[in-house]
Amino acid sequence: MGRFQPFHLGHLNLVKQILLECEEIIIAITSSQFNYLEKDPFTAGERIEMIHNSLKDSEIDMSRCFVLAIENQFNIATWASYLKTTLPHFDKVYSGNEYVSMLLADSGIKVVPPKFLNRSLYNATKIRAMMVSGEKWDDFVPNGVMKFLKKINATNRLKVIAESGTKPTEY
Repeated sequence: MGRFQPFHLGHLNLVKQILLECEEIIIAITSSQFNYLEKDPFTAGERIEMIHNSLKDSEIDMSRCFVLAIENQFNIATWASYLKTTLPHFDKVYSGNEYVSMLLADSGIKVVPPKFLNRSLYNATKIRAMMVSGEKWDDFVPNGVMKFLKKINATNRLKVIAESGTKPTEY
């Protein structure tokens, strides 16, 4: 599970790791209802396309992958039940987020801490900041993501959002 704003090489590395351990993977895009915000600039559909392009380009067997978007739930106590009813069956969740791990473990869901590539290098917040400031960012994302972000002029979108100061939704 993740926001994937954008999907980067660290995420792709995790997908490959998980597929070595599991028959299938569900990539659940969270916060799917948020977009065009500083923290969540891309739509759920754009994130699905980024991930799909990256998996395909990496020659990952797409028959082993589900890429789904799910909305955030505001009743945190029922979140695990929501996941179980919204997603295909799953046996465990890979999460490096302690809060998410606690919530899922409290609901009886097995949580596995992933082995991150390099969180300081491969970090979506950092990549978005690099895009806004004009730094070279494309070495941190898969080729399919880089092409997609350039196609939608994502750098301009991020700059306009950052300069607007508009905070239409705080969550």
